[in-house]
Amino acid sequence: MTPILDVRGLVAGYEPGLNIVRGASIHANEAEIVVVLGPNGAGKSSLIKAIAGLVPVSAGQVLLDGQDITATPAHLMVRKGLAFVPQTENIFPLLTVEENLRVAGGVLARSEVSPRIDEMFSMFPDLARQRRLAAGSLSGGQRQMLAVARALIVRPRVLMLDEPSAGLSPKFVEMVFAQLSQIRRAGLTIVLVEQNAKAALAIGDRAYVLVEGREAHEGVARSLWDDPVVAELYLGHRRAS
Repeated sequence: MTPILDVRGLVAGYEPGLNIVRGASIHANEAEIVVVLGPNGAGKSSLIKAIAGLVPVSAGQVLLDGQDITATPAHLMVRKGLAFVPQTENIFPLLTVEENLRVAGGVLARSEVSPRIDEMFSMFPDLARQRRLAAGSLSGGQRQMLAVARALIVRPRVLMLDEPSAGLSPKFVEMVFAQLSQIRRAGLTIVLVEQNAKAALAIGDRAYVLVEGREAHEGVARSLWDDPVVAELYLGHRRAS
């Protein structure tokens, strides 16, 4: 099977000579949730930002459906089929929920925008009920749903999310992750960077553990929670036998 997203030996950093991502290689197949875990400072967020064109890449390659997108500017990634939801500043708080979706749909043909907004409201009924409210008045979980809806409105092939559960209550974490599972069932590929390892592994298909900017371990997501190698890499110590 040819991966829809194939990241090969990526080296990237915010400043020349100070690489945070040091030769990471990951891949994601179609309609698969791939989880990226790792201790603080492992380079998880920098990796997906580099894939999305937001962190300068000095070596390696990013292929999307076989096409090299390594040098594609960040603002053009969505036209290639790659959508990215950052951890913060992922909505316009002063615009209404509907206006947020309309702005995100700006890359679509004008005739497509309203039908796609209706589809997003069908997928996220909580947002539909608050379509005319300022996005800044939403709860944390609802904001995250709006951020995901903004990314989905353009029909990406791959959706990447950076810490979508950050700052959310357990109730909203469950709600957001359930929505991601539903989106995957519709055929979308998801790459998910998460600190909430247990929740992420519960919905994931495969997972990588990053250490010092490169993948140190890979496996089936649900089996990794009890893997002693992951405990050592992710938690920094060996689990008691």
